[in-house]
Amino acid sequence: MENKIQQLVTELSKNERVQAVIHDVHVLQNKLNAEMTKTLTKFKKSAGDIEKNILNYRKQLVAQKNKLEKDLRAKAQSLQVKPARKTAKKAAPAAKKKATTKTATARKTTKKRA
Repeated sequence: MENKIQQLVTELSKNERVQAVIHDVHVLQNKLNAEMTKTLTKFKKSAGDIEKNILNYRKQLVAQKNKLEKDLRAKAQSLQVKPARKTAKKAAPAAKKKATTKTATARKTTKKRA
C-alpha cells in the first residue's frame, strides 16, 4: 500500500499540471498571508487610535467632573454662609425711678377739752 502511494506521489510530482496547481496554491497562500498581515496591522493601529481617543475622552470627562464638583462646592458654601451677626446694642437701662413710698403714719389726734 505504501509503495502505491509513493508511486502516485512521484507520478504526480512529475506531472506539469499538478506542479502548476501546487505553484498557484503557494502563490495564493503567500498573497493571503500578506493581506492578513496588512489587515492585522490596520486593526492594531485602529485599536491603538481608539485607545488613545478613549484616554483623551476620559481625561476630558475627569476635568469636567472636577470643574462641576468645584462649582457645586462653591454654590453649597455660598448657600451655607451664615447671616452676618447683628450686634444688637443692649438698650441702656432706662433710669428707673424708684417709687417713693411714703409710709403713712397714723397720727393720733387728740382733742383738748377745755
